[in-house]
Amino acid sequence: MSHASLQQYLANIQNTKFKAFLGQSGGYVCFENTSNKQFTLSMEAVLNGVKDLLDNLNYFAPIRSYDEKPWRETGGTYFKDLSLNSMVTVQTKPTYTTFSKIICWSNNLPYCGDNLIPIDKIELENAVLKLQQLVASYIPKLPLKEKDRNLNPIHSLNELPKPFILLAGISGTGKTRFIRKQAEEHNVGDANFCLVPVRPDWHEPSDLLGYVSRISGTQYIATKALKFIIAAWRVVAPDMNADGMGELNLAAPPYWLCLDEMNLAPVEQYFADYLSVLESRKFENGQYSCEPLLDKSIFAMTFVNLKADLGIDAGETGLWDYFCKHGIALPPNLIVAGTVNMDETTHGFSRKVIDRAFTLDFGEFFPNDYQAFFTGQALPKVFSYSQLTHATQNDLSSSFDTDGTKTVEFLESINAVLKRTPFELAYRALNELLLHVACFNPQDSKALQAVWDDFMMTKILPRIDGDDDKLRLVRDNGPTNLLGALVEVLEVSLNEIWAEGETRVDFFRSAHDGNEINDIPCRSRLKIKWMKNRLDTNTFTSFWP
Repeated sequence: MSHASLQQYLANIQNTKFKAFLGQSGGYVCFENTSNKQFTLSMEAVLNGVKDLLDNLNYFAPIRSYDEKPWRETGGTYFKDLSLNSMVTVQTKPTYTTFSKIICWSNNLPYCGDNLIPIDKIELENAVLKLQQLVASYIPKLPLKEKDRNLNPIHSLNELPKPFILLAGISGTGKTRFIRKQAEEHNVGDANFCLVPVRPDWHEPSDLLGYVSRISGTQYIATKALKFIIAAWRVVAPDMNADGMGELNLAAPPYWLCLDEMNLAPVEQYFADYLSVLESRKFENGQYSCEPLLDKSIFAMTFVNLKADLGIDAGETGLWDYFCKHGIALPPNLIVAGTVNMDETTHGFSRKVIDRAFTLDFGEFFPNDYQAFFTGQALPKVFSYSQLTHATQNDLSSSFDTDGTKTVEFLESINAVLKRTPFELAYRALNELLLHVACFNPQDSKALQAVWDDFMMTKILPRIDGDDDKLRLVRDNGPTNLLGALVEVLEVSLNEIWAEGETRVDFFRSAHDGNEINDIPCRSRLKIKWMKNRLDTNTFTSFWP
């Protein structure tokens, strides 16, 4: 599947009175009527049209054989894209035949002629998938810092320090919607968003990565998530071949894989392969490497139609050859986001999962403001993937903490409290904190403390839970509580934002007009106070409600 293969397909069609071809950039399709007048539609308009066919199949299916009046009226009613809607009402049959050709191409079918359009459900679903991939592939190769030119004007681009985030909170706060909107902001349709509902019976990685059919033994059952990972590779590594990834398109949009209700099943079991491979990601000297998520041994087995089952087009020899030689790794533009509800129906997260994730208490970072429901609530900033995996001093050079010494001292003071407890931190935590500083790039001491404050909320406090005994510290001057000891340290380390009435910048939201929000209170102060009150009342506490 590619611009070139669709162009060739259209050029090879003989049994048609309506010529069609792609524009030079591939971003739009040109077609002619019987008078040789030319018309154009963007490929995004075509994608929207195929979605409308699928959504309104009960109205279009009876007229799959061409009849001008019903097609003109039905298309004018149900095609929501304005350019397509106007086109189908004045150039009905040229538009009809163009859609028929593209749907046939999407399903590897010979063109069925000018009087028939293949619009069964499966055929349309395949067409949506192929067109999403095609639309996404038109993003030009630009340096990473220039990607914001593809965003809505009110936004700028912000890099996530980790491509695995957990969005935790009560039901109905907008966690899944947040992920979908993040994907939409990059203006490539639905190509870069995939929703995978997690089932309670998932206990091993095949539920995400696929498995060998137990019936035939000769077919690999590919999952929606695996095909989405391949789609992300297709866009970020268009020159991939057996020898390597080629030149990466690091202007490619982030591909958001949303695992909905992620902790309905034990994450450590079905997500084990991802958690292991995630730590092997590495950007070095402009090159990206990662251990395979799906080993190359799968491609050495004699499966029937494996290439097609993975959604790889016959013409994508480079992509296929790379996977056969190296396996399928995590693409650099993939962001996995899990939505999480913490209640009696779900599983908790171990510290090894939290250590590898970027955990957001959604209600704390994106609070629902009822009073601003009609007048315009604050907007989440737009996030993308980062090219940083292992922090260096050079990565910090543009921030207030130019050599990282202040950040190292901060984490040392925190770890001194956590020493010899189950919550003690290791080298990974320091690397993660330095990546936070590099990505959010604070420009003064108050903003640097705000980064540390958010790190407490996303990495340290989510790891802490237990009763009075577990949270008791033994010191030379007598026993004390771990949360109380953290407060003593943070009062000094976060002295510019800690006190009640002090405020800090918000790195995750902008005001409705796009301006910075600078008036939020210290998040960790409020959270620790809540956790301490809970411990005093119930003799047990945790980060989660």
